[in-house]
Amino acid sequence: MLERRTKIVATLGPATDGDGMLDRLVAAGLDCARLNCSHGTHDELRQRAAAVREAGHRAGRPLGLLFDLQGPKLRLSGDVQTQTVEVGDVVTFSATAKPDAIKVEFDKIAALVTERSQIVIGDGVPRFAVERVDGEDIVARAVSPGPISPRKGINVTYARPELPAITEKDEADLALAVEMGADFIALSFVRSAADMQQLREMAVALGSKARLVAKVEKIEAYEALDEIVAASDGVMVARGDYGVEAGVARVPLMQKDTIRRATQAGKFVITATQMLESMIQAPEPTRAEAADVANAVIDGTSAVMMSAETSVGAYPLEAVTAMATIALAAEESPLILGRAKPTPQSQTSHAVMQAAVELAEQVDAAALVIPTATGGGARICAKYRKRRPIIALAHAEGVADQLTLEWGVYPTTMETADSVDEMIETALTTARDWAGLEPGARVVLTSGRRTGTPGATNLVMVREIP
Repeated sequence: MLERRTKIVATLGPATDGDGMLDRLVAAGLDCARLNCSHGTHDELRQRAAAVREAGHRAGRPLGLLFDLQGPKLRLSGDVQTQTVEVGDVVTFSATAKPDAIKVEFDKIAALVTERSQIVIGDGVPRFAVERVDGEDIVARAVSPGPISPRKGINVTYARPELPAITEKDEADLALAVEMGADFIALSFVRSAADMQQLREMAVALGSKARLVAKVEKIEAYEALDEIVAASDGVMVARGDYGVEAGVARVPLMQKDTIRRATQAGKFVITATQMLESMIQAPEPTRAEAADVANAVIDGTSAVMMSAETSVGAYPLEAVTAMATIALAAEESPLILGRAKPTPQSQTSHAVMQAAVELAEQVDAAALVIPTATGGGARICAKYRKRRPIIALAHAEGVADQLTLEWGVYPTTMETADSVDEMIETALTTARDWAGLEPGARVVLTSGRRTGTPGATNLVMVREIP
């Protein structure tokens, strides 16, 4: 059981509905299910969220549930005439319908543009440099060729903050996520830490304790990465729209740097978009895709994610199986990059957990065993990317579900004990039964003088499994 450290996220959709497919995905290695709020009705999302909870109970293990909010998405009007532009062509974009202009479905489109802005259509082409703004019109010159067609997505790089970070649709979807008890809520097109602070205020006001994920897919987000990481519980390297904005050549180094900086801060990071894209229609990945997944694992990503591969693809089970197999093989690398470096800690609990990680290495412990009220201790240990399994024994089912994206953490639940001695004995037997540890195996166990109390961990001990 204690094998693969990197977690697997799969997007649910029509391809995963019915016929026991979700149970098979869980058996194949699924750790967290993603619901993309850009697709499907609220009733469909409710049904899939409920199915995730039922599948987790049937499997007898925690299973994460992630709601992915659409965020502010710009599109061309449905009345736009299909055409192909060449380099050097001058095009006018406008918020209103005009004979010689391309209409954008956002009435403040001209106010978004700055002198650094480019306008990008679809998946990256065509791309336009802005020449000037005339009232509601943007006059731009094509710097790369490509097609323009109705309802195509549009990106404005280095945009002014005229778009709302959280739209009315996002507010409705957020309420649904809270209703269904989402463990993770991701926000698309994050531009600043303030966007994540706004999401947190709204989620808390609705009574949610979900972990919040910032999707890094805007140039502005990457430039403000440290502040966004600090305001979030985790980040997603959303390579699709970032590649559209910055160009595909900029994606690899952004991915590696984001993984490194998020890990240093002790935040989980999901690498996403086109990881096994060919498996939408093929039962086996390409060699390049296998290398892409492996490189993300070696970079130290906490999780790898599939989108259309599982939601609408012809081979969802094969995709999850392939992802698990590739990740496990990549973890044989002698060095996992991006790991946090041990540094002096001002908080006692952080210092204790850092010491526990080092002690487990020195005594060659079979595992770290961490009873936890909030999951904080396990998260601290995960950022060091040691190969020692971290067995997190959460006092609440929701906390265990929220640990399903943490690298090398194997969560389950354990009742809160009345005394420290009882807690230690219960933790050892629970770890033995849950993780299949052999009697006599040496483990490092952390504890506090008060059981079930957040932030009270101040003891580290070496014990043997009974």
